[in-house]
Amino acid sequence: MNNTTATTANLYPFLTKAQIKERLTADSEFRKTAMVILFTLQTQYEQETSTTLNKNRQGFMSSHSVWGTKIARAIKAGEELTPEMHDKMDAIAPRYSRQLAVFFRAQAIAEQPALQAAAALFSGIPNVGLPVVTDDASDNDDQG
Repeated sequence: MNNTTATTANLYPFLTKAQIKERLTADSEFRKTAMVILFTLQTQYEQETSTTLNKNRQGFMSSHSVWGTKIARAIKAGEELTPEMHDKMDAIAPRYSRQLAVFFRAQAIAEQPALQAAAALFSGIPNVGLPVVTDDASDNDDQG
């Protein structure tokens, strides 16, 4: 890696997609956190029916909605995951690094509003209007 890349990367105050993907691969507790986040990004209807109705790029894509919902509900209830659930979670969670990067970026800005300036600097758009993350909403760019 050259010095320019290292310097730029060190200035970026948010978790990157690569960092998130690395954590998703290495840390089962982080995968659990990710599954719950993705579940909360589903609409209420999608959560209740374990489907993906809207192509809003929030939460699980349709091919992951049944297992993703089942796993997230189990995690939220404090239940022990079965080996099959662990296998499904291990396959599903890393697919959402981009969506999670947007979520964590918005969360960091909500917690530290001064990061808004850094977000504008790295987006290349002055005064970029970023969403404020609540417990049930975030903007992202994965399928879902």
